[in-house]
Amino acid sequence: MQGGLLMSVPQWLQRLLAYYGVPYRAHVHPPVFSASHLAHVEHVTGRRVAKIVFLNARGHPVMVVLPAVARVDVERVRSVLGEPELRLATEAEIAGWFKGCQPGCVPPFRLRSDLRILLDRGLAHLGEIILPGGMPEVSLAVRFRDWYRAVRPGVGRFAVHPSAAPARGVLEAPVLIVEDEAETNHLLCELLQREGVVCQGVEEGRQALETAKQKRPAAILLDLMLPDMSGLEMVQQLRRQGSLKRIPWIVLTALDDEAARQRSRELGADAYMTKPLQPQALVAEVRELLADARA
Repeated sequence: MQGGLLMSVPQWLQRLLAYYGVPYRAHVHPPVFSASHLAHVEHVTGRRVAKIVFLNARGHPVMVVLPAVARVDVERVRSVLGEPELRLATEAEIAGWFKGCQPGCVPPFRLRSDLRILLDRGLAHLGEIILPGGMPEVSLAVRFRDWYRAVRPGVGRFAVHPSAAPARGVLEAPVLIVEDEAETNHLLCELLQREGVVCQGVEEGRQALETAKQKRPAAILLDLMLPDMSGLEMVQQLRRQGSLKRIPWIVLTALDDEAARQRSRELGADAYMTKPLQPQALVAEVRELLADARA
């Protein structure tokens, strides 16, 4: 980090990130005080934004890190920690524990020796996550693995996630599958339909753009290597359409290339999955995307 963006990050947090050896990108934006609002201003899915919830265990802080779309399961945390008197912390308690941060902006690092940190599995993945940056106007983009290596939180199921099942009688917008291999396209659609997901397959980028304009899909599964244009070029064109700018999308590709991963992340990809695909992993990603879109 350099220049004005670096100056936006509190110095104590800069020192902490340097101590842990965590590379990061600082983002400056209008003031936000909640994880869901942060996801909105960052234009990313709430599954990639860390919500920080503090609990009070007999006067000591417990930090639970979970996706912005979820809510903490206090009973579950009580059971795991063996703390029957555990409760949600008050704003005054949080302010007393973390005097250098404004409420709602505490970054998830070991800021106190008595701080216990728990991670809900729903936030664990291979890409970037967005963290609060100590101030309402600043957030940090870090690789999950770098943050995890630095913090070493306890990992488990500590959150209640929104259901991905559509409400009865509601017509679900389709998931658009953009894959030029007809057999793969058919198999992907069949896999999702077995899970109750409405989907539509197309084999070319221009066809996908027209379909997206007409039907505004709930999500897009995108191969990078299409016959008429690259998948990333298709996304760039899609982003120019105001009403289609926020459609979540997942890359499905045989290209296991770091440059392609990075470019996909820069354009807002929610996941980058390489072939051969693991069916259950793909289904889980799609269901979480749909749940996030409804949250």
